[in-house]
Amino acid sequence: MKTQDLITKRMVLRSMTLEDCDFAASLWGDPQVGEYLNNPPFKNADELREIISDIDEWEDEYPFIAYDKKTNSPLGTCSLGKEGPKGCWGFGFDVVKDLWGRGYATELAEAMIELAYSLGVREFYCTVARDNLAANRVMKKCGLRPAERGSFKNHQTGVVHESIIYRMTLK
Repeated sequence: MKTQDLITKRMVLRSMTLEDCDFAASLWGDPQVGEYLNNPPFKNADELREIISDIDEWEDEYPFIAYDKKTNSPLGTCSLGKEGPKGCWGFGFDVVKDLWGRGYATELAEAMIELAYSLGVREFYCTVARDNLAANRVMKKCGLRPAERGSFKNHQTGVVHESIIYRMTLK
């Protein structure tokens, strides 16, 4: 679903469009960046465009491309949507490798929590690969706590990842 741009300390988050598929496919297709993703399988940007061709009609799902405020260069993606038990929402994020370890993922996660809160969401349910140590740290920094274990399949690689499900309830 399209929304107004979200502004963080260092980024502008814009609703994803079909024109963003080249960047997203490149980022998600990177073996290191995409290692723990749970995206639908696609081979290239054109195939991704086909998969998300109805993106403007999506309800209860908010995908974004993150841009650097100073350079307007794309530096990551994030999304918010319904996940898990009824009433729960989850979010995900990824950042270009050159910017890993600089707090961008935490900034993206915080923006998704703020957006969710503005939409009336109070229950969060986020699935993170157990081996994705950085994403697990981000969840904890943002106040989510491990609640259960599970698994998911990376549809690009076919690898099944053991996961930790993080939960948080806001007032």
